Amino acid sequence: MTIVMLTVITAAPEPQPVEIARSMMQAMGGEAAWKQARYVHFDFTFKLRGQIRVARAYLWDKQTGRARLEDKSAEGKFAVVLFNTRDQAGAAYMTGKKLEGPDAAADLKGAARTLRLDSDWLALPWYWLSPGFHLKYVGEKSLNGQVFDVVEVAVDPRAGAQATRYNAYVSRKSHLMEYCSVGAEASLWDWKYKTAGGIQLAGEHNNPDKKASISMGNVKVLDKVDDAFFTDPARSLAALQ
Repeated sequence: MTIVMLTVITAAPEPQPVEIARSMMQAMGGEAAWKQARYVHFDFTFKLRGQIRVARAYLWDKQTGRARLEDKSAEGKFAVVLFNTRDQAGAAYMTGKKLEGPDAAADLKGAARTLRLDSDWLALPWYWLSPGFHLKYVGEKSLNGQVFDVVEVAVDPRAGAQATRYNAYVSRKSHLMEYCSVGAEASLWDWKYKTAGGIQLAGEHNNPDKKASISMGNVKVLDKVDDAFFTDPARSLAALQ
């Protein structure tokens, strides 16, 4: 009997976009600073034509996976989900009442998914060299008097989300991703940064073509927080210092 050995060859990452990614992360405070960050607090407020369509707030323990989501639904009901991103275990509450069974399971799964998606708008550039991210150099482009390196970022499905493709515009002056288009859309979202805990994270996004905006709120990176934020649904992230 003849045994045939098959070797699967994985294409090596292109060196140019990897170099761009490393320069970008250095400009944002350095890879080590992001990896060591402990607690991250941010909002996700999406407005379309001036009207709030989504309003969520998060506290995320990057080192353990614990998280808190506060979400005001379109019906005005206030939801709190206390969960762990690693196993989606936890508890969900609607207007103070603990949910059980399928309703609780759906909210826990949904919270893990929205944290993954919403945190991309906060910290997408930090993920470029992570597993599941594929970088391709598209070319240079002049925009608003600046020269940008355009990098296509293809993301494998994560946490139940569909695969996503971005075209990211990295400024040769600031080394930051200052614009980004999502999927096949040509319209650009801008990325405006703020410094939190010594690292650069997105604070605001605007898309004039869509008359849309996303605010990440008062972004914070903290070394310590009261553990009750991860266990007590009655607590409020508005009180987080």
